Amino acid sequence: MSKINVFITVDTEHSIGGAFGDPKLKPVGNEKHILGKIGTKYYGIPLIMDIAEASNLTLTFFVEVLSTCYFGEEETKKVCEYIVNRGHDVQLHLHPNYLNFTLDNPLEKKYSDFIGTYPIEKQVELINEGIEILIQNGVPKPIAFRAGCFAANEETLRALKAVGVLIDSSYNKTYLGDTCLLDNKGINDLTYLNEIWEFPITNFVESIKLRPKRFKPLDINGVSFQEMKYILNQAKEGGPHNITIIMHSFSFLKPYDFQYNKVKPRWHVIGRFENLCNFLKENQREFDVKTFGSLNIEKLNQMALQSVHTLPQVPSLFSIMRGFQQLKDILI
Repeated sequence: MSKINVFITVDTEHSIGGAFGDPKLKPVGNEKHILGKIGTKYYGIPLIMDIAEASNLTLTFFVEVLSTCYFGEEETKKVCEYIVNRGHDVQLHLHPNYLNFTLDNPLEKKYSDFIGTYPIEKQVELINEGIEILIQNGVPKPIAFRAGCFAANEETLRALKAVGVLIDSSYNKTYLGDTCLLDNKGINDLTYLNEIWEFPITNFVESIKLRPKRFKPLDINGVSFQEMKYILNQAKEGGPHNITIIMHSFSFLKPYDFQYNKVKPRWHVIGRFENLCNFLKENQREFDVKTFGSLNIEKLNQMALQSVHTLPQVPSLFSIMRGFQQLKDILI
């Protein structure tokens, strides 16, 4: 059997920082929310890259660009240049709630953060604007997109097709019927959907006696290394054959306030990511870590032939152990 394809994706974004609730607060920019500076060290994308590069892995960074409505283009330019100069992949991410900073009173919040709530004409406009911002900042034209809050709908896929984007990665089974506005197709692997190649965030079934079964996405902050390892090993036997993992530029940070004035590193998440990268390096005969930017239509067609929409069920012990770790993290 061919290798399992693994995509490690990093949503790279600023924070509203509570500004829509309190006019005295301001959005949080690069230094705190993307670079993750604590003292003289960086726990954001620089550390994420350091860990990945130590295992010779290349990552895809979905860079949010509508924050230029508040910060101007310099913040986004610095982020794009940093990622490109370190040899990683940049693709498009949009949070339309930043459009509210074009209003005289941003607290009116006339603009939704869910791109799927906009007419298709507006979605095309926003996606095109995002593409142009990335290109102006030295990024090759993106071929992949992820909606902020996973809030794409069917029209979003049509809008992506209209502007020449090949790939969407907004489908997240955990959020269907909530923020994810795509129809429930029951997918968990690469799928050709509305003439767009959809890479869903890989989900699994969490089943423990303490609560009903529920879906969980492979989010580095929400699952344990043991759960990720189990799913990767199971994929060799029964799929899915294209694994998409999500993390954020701030995944290694534990803030104690909206403005990130007091922040500590999440050491257990850092260790979790180190374990994942080491595992993928040690098992590179079975797993191929790819970026979305490395793909084309021919490769996508070939990969889709291997798709299996399995929803793995992880042993309950792993989920219980993760629950204790999350409780410990909350209490610290």
